[in-house]
Amino acid sequence: AIATRASETFPLPAFSMPHAALRAAYLAAPARVSASASTRRERGPAAARPAGKDKMARRGFVSGTLGLALAAPLARPARADVDFKDGPEGIRYADIKLGTGAEPFEGDVLKVNYQLDVDGKKVDFAKFFVFSGGSGEVIKGWDMAVMGSGDSMPPMKIGGSRRVLIPPALGYGAKGAGCSGSTGECRIPPDAVLEFTIELVGIKGM
Repeated sequence: AIATRASETFPLPAFSMPHAALRAAYLAAPARVSASASTRRERGPAAARPAGKDKMARRGFVSGTLGLALAAPLARPARADVDFKDGPEGIRYADIKLGTGAEPFEGDVLKVNYQLDVDGKKVDFAKFFVFSGGSGEVIKGWDMAVMGSGDSMPPMKIGGSRRVLIPPALGYGAKGAGCSGSTGECRIPPDAVLEFTIELVGIKGM
């Protein structure tokens, strides 16, 4: 997986933390804080979450190594068949499949499958990509696409698939990414719109 980490280095490592440290962090039970808590406070008190889910034993959902495993590309309808909605800060999104499980909260460790296309060409795809939601580990547009942002784009839920167009300002901007020092060619060109198809597979402890 190369295109989601919030770093200028490209290609990007699966995870920079040592395995033991990552496993310890992964098995811990951090407090769950909604990524849109401030927005919810403006609208009024948030609805109580089902007690049973928050009391479930926190358990890992990725066996063996916590690195990424390449997989077949996700099934994706043609863009012409997708009804995109306007989201925050120039993001456009479409829920291909609405999830029926829990939604992610800030700090949750999430597992997703994804595919990235740029200018109609597949650039990257991965299965079981693991990251901490709302923690700045990934580019801002990716975080917003999964975690949601206010009323204009709800968070994803487990089992859901979302197609999202991320503008350059929330992606790799004017620098692009994966650029060759000798030729100047970039796998993700400057000012590129990133087209992600994301499937939220699981949330740690859910």
